[in-house]
Amino acid sequence: MYLSKSDFQLATSCSQKLLYKKRGYPTAHDTNEYMQMLAQNGYLIGHMANMLYPEGIEITGNSAEAIEATRIALEQENCILFEAAITAGQKLVRVDILIKNGNELHLIEVKSKSHDTDDDAGAQRKKLEKYIQDVAYQYLVLSEAYPEMNIRASLLMPDKAKRTTIDGLAGWFSIERDTVEDDRENEELPAQQRPRFRKPTVRFLYEDHPERAEQVSRLLQEGILSERDVTEEVLNLQVAVRAKAEQLIQIMNNDSAEETFCITKNCKTCEFRTPEETLNGFGECWGEMATTNPHIFDLYYGGALGSAANGFYLDELIAEGKSSLFDIDKERLKNAKGFYGSRGERQLIQLEYTEKGEEWKSEELKNMSGKFSYPIFCVDFETYLGAIPFHAGMRPYELLAFQWSLHTIEREGAAPIHREWLHDGDGFPNFDFAIALMEAIGDSGTPFMWATHENTVLKTILDQMDIYGYENDRLKEWIVRMTHDRTTKREGRLVDMNRMTQDHYFHPDMKGRTSIKKVLPAIWENYPYLHELPHFSDYKSTDSEGMIIDPYDLLAVHGEEETGDEVVKIGTAAMRAYYRIRFDNSLTDNQREEIRKQLKSYCQLDSLAMVLIAHHWGIK
Repeated sequence: MYLSKSDFQLATSCSQKLLYKKRGYPTAHDTNEYMQMLAQNGYLIGHMANMLYPEGIEITGNSAEAIEATRIALEQENCILFEAAITAGQKLVRVDILIKNGNELHLIEVKSKSHDTDDDAGAQRKKLEKYIQDVAYQYLVLSEAYPEMNIRASLLMPDKAKRTTIDGLAGWFSIERDTVEDDRENEELPAQQRPRFRKPTVRFLYEDHPERAEQVSRLLQEGILSERDVTEEVLNLQVAVRAKAEQLIQIMNNDSAEETFCITKNCKTCEFRTPEETLNGFGECWGEMATTNPHIFDLYYGGALGSAANGFYLDELIAEGKSSLFDIDKERLKNAKGFYGSRGERQLIQLEYTEKGEEWKSEELKNMSGKFSYPIFCVDFETYLGAIPFHAGMRPYELLAFQWSLHTIEREGAAPIHREWLHDGDGFPNFDFAIALMEAIGDSGTPFMWATHENTVLKTILDQMDIYGYENDRLKEWIVRMTHDRTTKREGRLVDMNRMTQDHYFHPDMKGRTSIKKVLPAIWENYPYLHELPHFSDYKSTDSEGMIIDPYDLLAVHGEEETGDEVVKIGTAAMRAYYRIRFDNSLTDNQREEIRKQLKSYCQLDSLAMVLIAHHWGIK
């Protein structure tokens, strides 16, 4: 078996994960739509990066074939290779781009995460640390395989300091619908144990077009990628990386990590924590402690109790074999000054009302309805952040606001009125988005949002008005009145229902979470009176066992069959759906309309969920 670069990166967080990966255990990433979207971004940027080197040759085939093809190619004086396969002992890496020029090798790692060449502050450098470690392992293998060569290393990434001049650049690259298994690093495993990973095929829009050469030239001259030399940082890591690699190879060969890991609070985010009844890595590590309910991992901000210097409280409990929420000592929830802070108070409420099996409403919440002026607006936004910009003038990962849903309660007791806006066209949507919202909300009443996303979006649009020279004084003044700004201490009109939840509401089914997708099911499933209200009754449904179904699970149940893609019921799926209706030319008119329908249904439920929650709180 080989220790691949993905093996090394995974095992640096926990050596036991290496064994689960080699055994082919399923991970949460297999079905995590956000992780899939990040992976797709990576393939799109990878294809773009390869096009910057038109003389490059892709190394294909299984590991043995790729290793031999790479060896032969590197016998040339000069060459550029994509996915070069390099081995040194049991270490194997596939280098994104490897350039040989005489006695010099240039290792280039392509990442879809952004960096900013105009900002080299500590936070920027910190963000690159794990990528540099990835490059350091590749450098180690390359230097051992070719000790006589001079090697330098670089990262090639989208650069937020660059604004593209190419309109529709995001549509130049697309993921083919039919994909094939990518088992290059795991071919020694039995087929049933190989990771559930599928490598997509990326297509360049102008691949078979007469203007291909011209458009590739534009990418070279006006692209969004920047190269960052990391050779010095990589060299500084070589001793540590070599020692770690030797340790991991020993673990891999012995099929045991017993002496190198222990379970900790960090296991909460383990990708091998899956609902699978078999091959559940987290379950194997934790044994009976894995299934305790309620679990210490359910505690609101539980991982922050204690400190790195003095030890974390959850780690103490885990070391003692305790994993129940009720094992928590309430005295340990106090802050350094010996008092219960706002977070400690929330944790106390969670412990008390989870044990009672009851919801909690603060006295202030019970009397809060009179503090808000009508009309009341519940608003939800859908936005897109992607590595490749949609429009000329945009930078990587610049925000696009493409949809909003608004439920308006004009007076106390009135039925909510629904309005919506979904971008329809090819132009930059943000200013039309904001103008339509301004016309719908106006200057009176109370607008509700969930968390800070809507506030951030409107502030971003405010900044974009200056960046793009868009003049509209009325819109600018309206956004200023709507939004909060900590820097200037500006208090806007938007009211955060997530903050209200943290301060005034708890239900045991929410566990330690306050997202709308935790609060809505907790209320909906426990208070059937809501199902009988006319504007909520459409979401009333039960499964074959008579259990109430989460309204989000009812969304567009036939969507996958209609569109060939995931159903739009989370924000990531909405982003991918918007990308498709903008740039996927393979869609039929019916499929495109079905996606638009799903987007509207999803966003509408988000804003209606706020109405329902507010109603339960007494704000009607």
